[in-house]
Amino acid sequence: MNRTLYLVLWLFEALAILGLVLALTPPVQDYALREFIQWRQHPSPETYQAFVQKRRQESAARLIIALPIGVLAGLLTIPLRRYRQKPR
Repeated sequence: MNRTLYLVLWLFEALAILGLVLALTPPVQDYALREFIQWRQHPSPETYQAFVQKRRQESAARLIIALPIGVLAGLLTIPLRRYRQKPR
């Protein structure tokens, strides 16, 4: 395998892992803030359920973004393992 192609695959692998980390780790700050403020001002089961639903929606959206990135990172490991340099 061409060394340049191997380095490009490593670069894409690193970017995919970085994208996966960035998609999953940032804290939820403003996505459910409006529902959280409504729940704090008017505590009731309905406002709490709206807040919980919004948080679940954020988690689902993050997983939808992270899943293809994770699959890409997994698929890139196949040619990288196959064509890595063997220790001599």
